[in-house]
Amino acid sequence: MKKQENIIIEAIAELLELPDKDVVTPETRLQDLGIDSGLMLELFLLIEDSVPDLDIDPALLLPEHFTSVASLAGFVEQSQPVQALA
Repeated sequence: MKKQENIIIEAIAELLELPDKDVVTPETRLQDLGIDSGLMLELFLLIEDSVPDLDIDPALLLPEHFTSVASLAGFVEQSQPVQALA
C-alpha cells in the first residue's frame, strides 16, 4: 500500500471515528463510507495536516479524484510539490 493511501485511510478513520481502520482499503469507495461534500472538505483538511507542504486546490478536483481511496491517493500524490534537487 502506498504512503498516501495509508495517510488517507488514517484520516478517514479519524474523521468517521472508525474503531477498526482495516475496514478501509485502497478500493473502498468514499461514497460507500457516507462521505459527502461536507465531510470531503474535512477529509482534505486532515490530509493537508498530515502531508507536509500539501495544498489541495479545490479548483483542480474532478469527480474521478474522489471515487475511492486509491483515486484520492493519486490526486494527493500529484498535488504534492516536487522536491528541489540539492
